Amino acid sequence: MPLRQEMETGRFAARAEDGRVHAVVEMTSFIQMVTFRGPAGWVPDGKSYRLDDGEAVEPTPDGGFRIAASGLALRRIG
Repeated sequence: MPLRQEMETGRFAARAEDGRVHAVVEMTSFIQMVTFRGPAGWVPDGKSYRLDDGEAVEPTPDGGFRIAASGLALRRIG
């Protein structure tokens, strides 16, 4: 079974519909590629987002984000 690792690869501020500002953390999942000679390196396998307190955030088709639990829309600042 391949090894997997998740790392923080970005962080940005986003304003919610209610006016509050949240820190959104971008996490990238990496999978270790293996050859017959052994480990060959880590390859990105997908991204996920969460608030800095750990609450899940989902990207939306229009380029924004949504807090999964509450449905509150977020827009990146800047």
